Amino acid sequence: MSRQAQESRWGRGLPASALLLACLAHAPLAAQTPVNPKPPSEMALCGAAQKQAYSELAQQHETELRHHAMHPVPVARLKGMGATLAALRTATARNPRNPAECEKTTQVLAEAREQLERIAGSPAQLADCLATNRQVHAAVQASLLGLQSGGPVAPPTIEAAAARLDRLRATVSRDAIALVDCRALATELADAQAQVQRLLPPPSPPLSPPRPLAATALPAAVSAPDPAACREAQARSYNDLAQAYARLVGTGSVPVEWMAPLQALSERLRLLHASIADTAAPGWDCEAVARALAKERDELAAMSRR
Repeated sequence: MSRQAQESRWGRGLPASALLLACLAHAPLAAQTPVNPKPPSEMALCGAAQKQAYSELAQQHETELRHHAMHPVPVARLKGMGATLAALRTATARNPRNPAECEKTTQVLAEAREQLERIAGSPAQLADCLATNRQVHAAVQASLLGLQSGGPVAPPTIEAAAARLDRLRATVSRDAIALVDCRALATELADAQAQVQRLLPPPSPPLSPPRPLAATALPAAVSAPDPAACREAQARSYNDLAQAYARLVGTGSVPVEWMAPLQALSERLRLLHASIADTAAPGWDCEAVARALAKERDELAAMSRR
């Protein structure tokens, strides 16, 4: 073979070899996935929990600073936590090196949370305060509406109380409020409630429960006629109704708006008592009295459920 032919042969072969080597050199390697991935270490888990706790603490601290901006004393105490928060930010920036360090940082986080709640109050305390204020405001508003519907109170006096409640309504409905402001609002609401209570008419005197009615006893030797048996059953029904009435008015917390209906019921029960007890009453109707007792029992039951 001539030299020229050899050079021509090798000249054609080298590029193919080089291309093959280049392809092999740049071929992607198969991803190597460990058979059993290693779970996070105990210190990594501790560090993640501490980072989350610090983030929540710092966010709550900033929120309380905004809510207490108008109160110099709480603001000064909140700003006094700055050094503690800075140290915690550094400590939680990396995972603890050993269990002792994990425990120490966790304890400092808990103490900082307690300090923040001593200054600004806990979320549970704020939620209870907000709920109570809204209940009191609604109760005072209901009493005021009763006065506005008519009564002996002069309109200017009612209007002044209504304007005060309207002014407090916006603050009562707010959730973003400091505990110190919520408690101050509770004091003002209590004063507004006392103001409206003074405008209400005096409560009616306690209602005396109807006196028990003795069941009519029949002679043992005589068979009981139908009217007598009916009276005896009605006496038992009346006594049960009178006891239920006594339990309701004896609770000591009867609303003012119940007084008139209860007095009317008391008068009707008195008439029923007389009708059942008077065996010589003309025109006595067993079924009519039974229906009247059932009606009063239903009305008393409905009133008890309010």
